[in-house]
Amino acid sequence: MMSKTKELCICGIGPGHPDYILPAVHLEVKAADLLVGARRQLEAFKSYGKTDLLFTGKLEQLKQDLANREEAKIVVLVSGDTGFHSLRRFLQQTISDRTIRCIPGISSFQYLYAKLGMGYENAFKTSLHGTTTDFIMKLQAYESIFLLTDRQNSWKTIAGMLVDEGYGKATMHIGNRLSYPDEQIITATAEQVLNEDFSFSLCAVIIERVTNKTPMQ
Repeated sequence: MMSKTKELCICGIGPGHPDYILPAVHLEVKAADLLVGARRQLEAFKSYGKTDLLFTGKLEQLKQDLANREEAKIVVLVSGDTGFHSLRRFLQQTISDRTIRCIPGISSFQYLYAKLGMGYENAFKTSLHGTTTDFIMKLQAYESIFLLTDRQNSWKTIAGMLVDEGYGKATMHIGNRLSYPDEQIITATAEQVLNEDFSFSLCAVIIERVTNKTPMQ
């Protein structure tokens, strides 16, 4: 059986700011024959002058594009960490003719918990990107809940769900543009958040453990 000589390396590039990209990722990019990523991710490595392939979010298109490449070493850039809701699983299930390696990155949950001085040893962590998760059921079982949001499952939708379920006093931490100069981290109860109008789109939310519900009026 022939060994796989072509390689695909999946690199986590952290929350966004270049300061949070690990040196090991730069070494992989320097050695790459092709760089794959979203526009913002590719911009971070523009100075290397690498041949690149723009990932627009369409998985089947990415599958077709990679199937036609002959480069020996392809590096795929992913936000945050390779092990937390990244392209890693899709690529591992899709690519069979290359050796696949992963270089970890600093995840959004690591970054936000650190900024808040909180630990995540007993935290429930998930993403609401295109999915639904009954995180309400986790509120009394974990010290905190970490959620990646999307436009449909926004910070305000989450606050509304908490209030509707009697958890209006739950403390929410909302992180927007994490690691960038215009980063914003808001801490308030779900009730308070529901009455705000932040211009946050994709962001991260931490909800602290709730021990009991607020009696409904």
